Amino acid sequence: MIILFAALDHLGPLRRAGGTRDPDPVIAAALAELAGAGGLSLSIGRERDGMQDRDLRLLRETTRAILNVCLPPVDEAVKLVLGVRPDLATLTPEEREGFGAERGLDVEDRGSELAPIIEMLKSGGVAVSVLVDPAPAQVKAAHRAGAAAVLLHTGRYSWAGDGQNRAAELERLVNAAKIGHRLGLAVHAGGGLGYLSVGQLAGVPEIEAVHVGHSLVARATLVGMSEAVRELLRALQSAGGR
Repeated sequence: MIILFAALDHLGPLRRAGGTRDPDPVIAAALAELAGAGGLSLSIGRERDGMQDRDLRLLRETTRAILNVCLPPVDEAVKLVLGVRPDLATLTPEEREGFGAERGLDVEDRGSELAPIIEMLKSGGVAVSVLVDPAPAQVKAAHRAGAAAVLLHTGRYSWAGDGQNRAAELERLVNAAKIGHRLGLAVHAGGGLGYLSVGQLAGVPEIEAVHVGHSLVARATLVGMSEAVRELLRALQSAGGR
């Protein structure tokens, strides 16, 4: 079955709003993993109210799921990731735009800058992915730069205003996934995905994993993290997820 990555970043603002340690992302991660999430994802180095170093280190010690850390390509974040050694590190833009990063990294333009960072992480035993727009040139550039995987940004697909636009964005994602797969990259998809929009992606054989964050955390505030994960898994399975 396609792997579900539970993205935990949106727990950060809730914790900061309360001024306490709750909701603890480490506990949330354990509940998500026990409910069937095959991966856990969190971001470092961008938001003041985001994940803390303590969260990352405890997750590395406690989780058996695939641990993915999203980070900007800056020295401080790279050093932290090398010290913790998650299973996967995903390079992302330095800043978010609006509610999420509206674009992936421009690997085609920044390849010479990113390649040494990717090599440094790989030499430290960390597999590297890059968040890219679902464009053939960006996927190919990520491959040339040495990435092992790409995370296709699904924001335009998720936020498409009508069926025609969504179909066009889905076609872009499918084409990019096929190219990535042919190049030998692991292909993930994420960005604005929810319980309804993950369905069509679940049937794309080249996409190995989906990353869901805000929708998962929002649902978890109503039904609990375990049930929120199980509902997503059921949505993936019923839609044709492997």
